[in-house]
Amino acid sequence: MSTQIPNIEDTRELLKKNQIGIVGVGETAQGKIPGKSSFHFLSEASKLAIEDAGIQKSDVDGVITAFSLVEETFMHCTTFADYIGINPKYFESVAIGGATAVWMTAAAAMAINSGQAEVVLCVRGDNTLSGISSAGMIALIREMCHGEFEYPFGLTTPGGYALMAQRYLYESKGKREHLHSVAVTMRQHAQLKENAMNKDDLSLDDIMNTRLLASPLTKFDCSIVSDGGAAFIVTTNAKAKELGLKKDPVYLHGMGQGFSHQYLTSCADLDQIYGAIEASGQKAFKTAGMTNKDVDLTFLYDCFTITTLLELEGLGIVPRGQAGAAALEGRLHKDADIPLNTHGGLLSQAHLGAMHHVVEAVLQLRGEAGQRQVKNPNTALVHGNGGIVSAHSTIILGNEPLS
Repeated sequence: MSTQIPNIEDTRELLKKNQIGIVGVGETAQGKIPGKSSFHFLSEASKLAIEDAGIQKSDVDGVITAFSLVEETFMHCTTFADYIGINPKYFESVAIGGATAVWMTAAAAMAINSGQAEVVLCVRGDNTLSGISSAGMIALIREMCHGEFEYPFGLTTPGGYALMAQRYLYESKGKREHLHSVAVTMRQHAQLKENAMNKDDLSLDDIMNTRLLASPLTKFDCSIVSDGGAAFIVTTNAKAKELGLKKDPVYLHGMGQGFSHQYLTSCADLDQIYGAIEASGQKAFKTAGMTNKDVDLTFLYDCFTITTLLELEGLGIVPRGQAGAAALEGRLHKDADIPLNTHGGLLSQAHLGAMHHVVEAVLQLRGEAGQRQVKNPNTALVHGNGGIVSAHSTIILGNEPLS
């Protein structure tokens, strides 16, 4: 089954008709958890999501998995289905880097809309921190760089993002503090998240006095590495009622993708990147029948602090060149006007792609985020980015059915 959107209006009508949403979420412990395989975390997260949904494992007839960075597995989705004891009607593995988790939601919806499945489990788990060495991780992230035109000259993923950060600061007449402020806010949010890895106090001065890894980025501008798993269950409102679920779904309102380049040497300028982010967002907004002004909560991929600033501007949430100033002014805090990544994101909670972003969006819209809860949100935008700001996916969620 193709996971391309054939027609946005058709997609909107199907989402309205079927009232597809997320009915269960689960997160394992995060951190360094030695002695556990990626399939252990996949299984544990799935169990938690199934329990949260209030369904039985036998109710699941669709499985969508993401890749493992440590344990490469041929036919990953069916291997996991066999491992956990599910015989799915529909199965798929998604592998578009940090855009994966967001698009798993859309892929599940399209599988349901086409009659391939009714209850779809979306799950990712990995033992990245305990299962791979620092040297192994460096070798792994080099794979995002071109073997002929980038890698021989020493470029790695952090270096690629640093180049973008340099260009961004030049074009926006910005300063390092604009980048670092994102990390400070993410740490403040992570301090309120039970399973967040990094909770120590972090100030702007702390970051400014830390050595540069790839100018202008410090270690605090780079995402962390972790072991763990997360999962969510997608179905229709009608199926949820048939199964007797007590919690209303968090509904899928919109979806979209955008692509800029695979390798940095194929990227002409920031305009090309903004264009891909905008394309992804605009498809999602059009499907949802809304604009960026209607978004209450924002969950953006934050593999590096620069990524977040580019996404804020590309999605039109902040005017171009002003995201850094917004971060420095504290506008990304959960109690401010652009609450961003209330779980702490990849910079401070844990790194499992955007799985935790999707889970946190659901918890917020349910009103179950505890100390992190934003007051009365109705909509949330979740955006993922794969590669070096290369491939993008966007979904919009709401606590009411699409109308």
